[in-house]
Amino acid sequence: MLYYRYRTGNELSIKELIYDEMFFASVSECNDPYEGKLFAVFDKDAECWSNLIEIALKPFNMQRAVELKQRIIDYFVGKSPIYVGEVLNLSNDEFLTIAKNQTENVLLPFVLVEIKNYINNYVPPEQYFVSLSKSATNYLMWSHYANNHKGYCLIFRPINGEIKQNPLWKRTSISHLTPRSPFPSMSYHIGDAFKVKDIEYLSAPEPVNAFMCFPTAICGENYSEEEMQRFRNAFHTVYYKKHGVWEYEKEARLVISGDIPWLSGERFSLTTHQRLFHYESTQLVGIVLGAKMSKGDKQRIKEIIKEKVERWYTGKPKETIISDFVLFEEKLSENNRNIEIEAHEIYTGFEVLAKNEPSFSKKLTEWEQGYAIKFSGTISEKIRIE
Repeated sequence: MLYYRYRTGNELSIKELIYDEMFFASVSECNDPYEGKLFAVFDKDAECWSNLIEIALKPFNMQRAVELKQRIIDYFVGKSPIYVGEVLNLSNDEFLTIAKNQTENVLLPFVLVEIKNYINNYVPPEQYFVSLSKSATNYLMWSHYANNHKGYCLIFRPINGEIKQNPLWKRTSISHLTPRSPFPSMSYHIGDAFKVKDIEYLSAPEPVNAFMCFPTAICGENYSEEEMQRFRNAFHTVYYKKHGVWEYEKEARLVISGDIPWLSGERFSLTTHQRLFHYESTQLVGIVLGAKMSKGDKQRIKEIIKEKVERWYTGKPKETIISDFVLFEEKLSENNRNIEIEAHEIYTGFEVLAKNEPSFSKKLTEWEQGYAIKFSGTISEKIRIE
């Protein structure tokens, strides 16, 4: 299976091409306002609300303020069912409607901050992703993501459904200073490869019980294993679900997660550098040059590709899989609004085959069928990547 990544062709994307870079985007950097949104809703569970409020109010030493605590609990139970986002966006003015005196007017905004902070520490951590597509001929994507057909589209071939990190620049962990936790810093593991998963497109969101975000001290043991499994699935797949209006993109993703807030004591966002990874160069097996790309830019891309493929063979590790590299060009049809892509050159590491050469057609067919060379030390064999 081949996956495609549309790029603008600007200097930043050229740098990515030269150095095998993949940048994992955050929600705020995307064009879908519902990106990564877990539709978690608090229902009218008075016991769970009581447990949540009790824990959130511990810093205020409110043992004697029993009546006020009950008013806060009744307030949230009365507003339920309520989505997590609605609670986190609740204004001071609205919350202060339960205040009965000036002391409560001063105290309640701090109480609301503590409640929000506690919820924030348990809702799913932010995740970051690289967007790919299963189509290289989508007119809108060429227009939106490839600089109005002036950019290009990279072609990746995953191995066992994964795109590996480049061993020369592999990152094994990400670390944070965590002054609010019992530990001065924390780190979490990053795997050798990123799984490619297709996006599931839905006509409507699938709400889950927000209380399941919390430990049993709040949610108790009132939920069945089936309910808990449904929540865990929603938790882990939220970044693989989008509204059906985006289905034309045929998107697939690589995803990494941020830190776990309740362990760190606060929510952390990964820095731009922490989100920059280098993929295994040989898994980039082709490129499609946009129909409006200038001749100068096309020549520059060809020089980069030729140098890249030659380096695969001269500096290859003992264990590696190398495919031929195919350069395509996007073609805008003259008699309709369809897009076609035509193979123009094949880079083998030893030569560059033009489309009019006798062996070109056979080489292209083998590439399309997933054939590559597997090197194991001094031994090489022809294999097929499914």
